[in-house]
Amino acid sequence: MYKVLDTKCTNELLLLRKGWFSPEYELTDRADNYGKLLYDGLSRWRARAVTANTTRIFQRQGLFSRTILIMDETGMSIGKATRDLFERRTLLALQTGFQAEFYRPSIWSREYVWESSGYGRIMHIDSYPFSLKDTIYIDQSMAPPALIPLLIFLGAHLTILRRRRRAAHY
Repeated sequence: MYKVLDTKCTNELLLLRKGWFSPEYELTDRADNYGKLLYDGLSRWRARAVTANTTRIFQRQGLFSRTILIMDETGMSIGKATRDLFERRTLLALQTGFQAEFYRPSIWSREYVWESSGYGRIMHIDSYPFSLKDTIYIDQSMAPPALIPLLIFLGAHLTILRRRRRAAHY
């Protein structure tokens, strides 16, 4: 159903929303589909990222928590993403030892960056507020290729949550 993402051949991807009110986002390069991000319910606190090999679940740890738990399809925790109060950076820590930061370089920027201390800049996501698509650019780094889809979908989930927070304040 989905093709396995090869980051050596594909370095620009699109995350397309299926419609204004649809809870589905599809990862594609306009030729092949690489996965899907689905939301359960109206709250959007729980999301599933489905790829060719795996299914990952992103779920908020608690009602007032700023931590997102990352689980596999069986419900086993594989890591967490935490953002401290009054911080713009989200810290990802996987149980394999991989650590990365997700942030916006400038408060005026529409670009979000995944960066790791061991691998450098991994990718960046261009996100526009009233658009049905986000553009993902994968930088050539030595990051494990199996983690790239997880980073893409977690980054997309974090940008969607930030958009919803901003929209609630208008």
